[in-house]
Amino acid sequence: MMQQGNSDAFDQIFEKYKNEAVRTAYLITGRKSICEDIAQEAFIKCFKHIGDLQNPNGFHAWFFRILTRTAWKFGRSASREIPMDNMAEKVEESNLDLLNEQYSAVEENRLLYSEINHLEPKQKTVIILYYFNGLSTKEIAKVCRCLEGTVKSRLFSARKKLKARLYSVNHSGEECGDLCRPQKYLKKI
Repeated sequence: MMQQGNSDAFDQIFEKYKNEAVRTAYLITGRKSICEDIAQEAFIKCFKHIGDLQNPNGFHAWFFRILTRTAWKFGRSASREIPMDNMAEKVEESNLDLLNEQYSAVEENRLLYSEINHLEPKQKTVIILYYFNGLSTKEIAKVCRCLEGTVKSRLFSARKKLKARLYSVNHSGEECGDLCRPQKYLKKI
């Protein structure tokens, strides 16, 4: 229906994907100030080019291809850092164990996001789409217009780089636990 220019159908699509689009734009660029603009621009492009969509069942991958390319364009000049403001929730002072656990989790998240930001854009994108948006490797292949094997290779390489970087960050020289197994740790997020 959306392909015939039905604005109600487009409104439904917008409501369904807007939060995921803003989050993805934020994760790719790391800039809160432009993530809504990126999502809006992607929806505008989507609306303008909806006639180009050959398979309506492939909308999800088609839209995320538009979104990721728009985010890359906006983010080229932007810093690649993802700020981790306000990650910790307020905790009662009487529960020191819980406080320490939450502090550790916040620090692990901060470290993980920081290391994700050091990945090449294509590796960063597949990590974000796979772990944060739950897309399958097949869907990511459609988004990135590459073979599924390429997506798997990028995921493997990204995990390997994350593991090496996280291991090198550990100053004590000891094993760094789950952080050195980013594929396991990313599933927790």
